[in-house]
Amino acid sequence: MKILVLSSKVPFPPKDGGAIATLSLAEGLADVDNEVTMLCLNTSRHPFDVNKIPGVLKKKIRFLSVYHNTHINFIRLILNVLFSSEPYNATRFYSRAFERRMIDLLEESPSDIIQLEGPYMGYYIKAVRKVAPGTKIALRAHNVEHEIWQRKVINTRNPFLRFYFSILSRRIKKLEELVLKKCDYLVAISDRDRKQLLALKEIKNITIPTGLNPHRYPTPKEPEFPTLFYIGALDWMPNQEGITWFVENVFPLIRQQVPSISLHIAGRNAPAWLAHKLQSHKDGVMFHGEVNNAYQFMNRYAIFVSPLFTGSGIRIKILEGMMMQRAVVATSLAAEGIPVSDRKNILITDGAETMANLVAGLCHDKPGYDEIARNSRAFVNENFNNFATCKKLSDYYRNNPA
Repeated sequence: MKILVLSSKVPFPPKDGGAIATLSLAEGLADVDNEVTMLCLNTSRHPFDVNKIPGVLKKKIRFLSVYHNTHINFIRLILNVLFSSEPYNATRFYSRAFERRMIDLLEESPSDIIQLEGPYMGYYIKAVRKVAPGTKIALRAHNVEHEIWQRKVINTRNPFLRFYFSILSRRIKKLEELVLKKCDYLVAISDRDRKQLLALKEIKNITIPTGLNPHRYPTPKEPEFPTLFYIGALDWMPNQEGITWFVENVFPLIRQQVPSISLHIAGRNAPAWLAHKLQSHKDGVMFHGEVNNAYQFMNRYAIFVSPLFTGSGIRIKILEGMMMQRAVVATSLAAEGIPVSDRKNILITDGAETMANLVAGLCHDKPGYDEIARNSRAFVNENFNNFATCKKLSDYYRNNPA
């Protein structure tokens, strides 16, 4: 099959969950004998020259990009709130130049499937239906987008932000419903997300989790023990909230029980206020900023913490941490959508004191830590093999005409 993937950013380098999810699926679809072209918005926030993508990837996938400025314009934001019914977050990803490039591609060489990476790519459906009415369109949902903003309303104290997030969540929910009505398939990242989205609109559907390629995660070395680490995109508000909560409320309690423990934090694009907070923190907190090699960073330390209270979808970094044979301690929302078993291959809790006790317990029980770590790697190997998941999706596309 010929598959055209429309992406809201260039998924390279694959350093964040969204990029990993987009690239892994596209690469996997190519590995199971599909001809894959990826047309990406090359955004002002995450610019990348597609010519610098490694040759081994470019042999599998045809990468094309169109530059587009997605920076927030506060005047347009205010006008949008007052005079529009569209979610401003989504409208920033509409580009006439991108649409024109997509139309040219479809006129040159029709695709069998167009896969939208998220609902914000739904603005291009109208043009697809006009120029290629027989092409089937799939919404690949990385999460339930409106749910992220609903949860932010609950977790935000500022009344003006609560008001805006409430408007945004309602508008995004309407957009997701509209996109589902216009698509032929829903490809959800977890069963939970699939059920949430199908409540908006019944549509042909399948759950395809983000897969990992085992050969890229060789058996890791013994970590520095006991140590904690966190890695994630620090320009994403839920990650900012989560790591701030952990540093301020959990880590001091852990230090009381394990005085020698250190916490190592890595992530790109940390805002100045967060970088200052982490760099100036005393007592064992070490901020590394953006690291050149996430694998080497994760390969050094022992316990991966994932404190998250806002979000949707699944946390790819949790899967990577488990694949790295590291024990993961996470909030229930962070582990949401991943069919893990608490106390067997992960540790889950939402309270500061209970999380501190769980971490301290691992630090004082190396055999227990080793068992959780081994189980975590086995779990990902069994449930998130990229070749198997992409073969399943490819077969679904072939055998289920819309």
